[in-house]
Amino acid sequence: MTETANAGRSLRITVLKDRYPTSFCTPKNSRHILTPRYFIPTHRLSHKIEAFTWILPGPADLIHTVNRIPVLTKTPFVISFESHLPRYFGGERTRLFAAMRRRLASDQCRRIIAYSEFAKRNFLATHAGTPEEAALTAKLEVVYPNLVLPPWQPDRPRRTGPLRLVFVGSHFGRKGGAVAVRAAELARNQGIDLHVHIISSLITGAAVWSDPRDPTFFEPYLKLLNQPNVTFDRALPNRRVLEILADADFSVLATLSDTFGFSAAESLAVGTPVIATPQGALPEFIKDGENGLMLPLALDLYGEWVHVGRQDKDSRRFAAIYAQDVERLAAELVGRLAPYCEDYDRLASLRVAARQSAEDRFDSDAASLRFDELYSQVYLQ
Repeated sequence: MTETANAGRSLRITVLKDRYPTSFCTPKNSRHILTPRYFIPTHRLSHKIEAFTWILPGPADLIHTVNRIPVLTKTPFVISFESHLPRYFGGERTRLFAAMRRRLASDQCRRIIAYSEFAKRNFLATHAGTPEEAALTAKLEVVYPNLVLPPWQPDRPRRTGPLRLVFVGSHFGRKGGAVAVRAAELARNQGIDLHVHIISSLITGAAVWSDPRDPTFFEPYLKLLNQPNVTFDRALPNRRVLEILADADFSVLATLSDTFGFSAAESLAVGTPVIATPQGALPEFIKDGENGLMLPLALDLYGEWVHVGRQDKDSRRFAAIYAQDVERLAAELVGRLAPYCEDYDRLASLRVAARQSAEDRFDSDAASLRFDELYSQVYLQ
């Protein structure tokens, strides 16, 4: 068979059978045959180790994984990643990390796909000065996660009642749930007509790398879920979450630590502006005053919250720093929203720009074409 014929044929692509990351980073309408397969979730052995995995064998021309480097297979692979690769936090000087870096540099790894420019910067900084730097850089490119964009009508009838905000995130503290409920309280005390809908499994504390480890720290914020201007749902089907997002005036992702922010992308896709912090990849697609609002946050050189890497998260000092930023962000949020409460029509341009940014960045049809060509190209290497 000629190279031209090979380029046009359907390839058998093995992908990870995971909860959701793979769905954001692979084609939705492909000419190739994508088969999800079970894999070993190494992060369950330790939350620090997600560097590699073994995938259930099956016929495949190519493997496409997310975050996890496939081992014990000779099938060529491409890998997408959200922030760091290999994912072995705190193990950067170990033999395992060095072995995984060599595997990424090997001929078997055909492409390294960063979720964002933020992820690309982290990757380049991680591997700068290593013997594998040139090989890794040559394989690196950025492809944003993609979504099936739902039908959308820009002209929503004006409605009465409160300004509606939605927070979506299992990690209540890290993602900004505490900011959202505290903002609801501040708005109520100031007579601002605001309603906040929280959709979260309320994971906090030691289970989350960025949170204070004091098990009582979040208790005052969790009590705020019972406010009259707050609705709380622990879990809802994704279809229902998207409906709630579409009916909201803003979504809230006032996060202290996030890599990309899938909920923000989903919010933009339904034309709902996002209130965010300028860390991780968020400032790459959330523009203050255009398709959302950006709350200030102190960042390091890599675009992460300056306190996220602290080792004293069980201390009173860190708890005080965390609480101060929650309080400041909540006050900033209420202050930025006040004009929209007084002039609902100001939201119209934000809504149009929100949807347009999703079409420009996250459209699954465009991503499918790009991935299909990428798969064919790397298969022939």
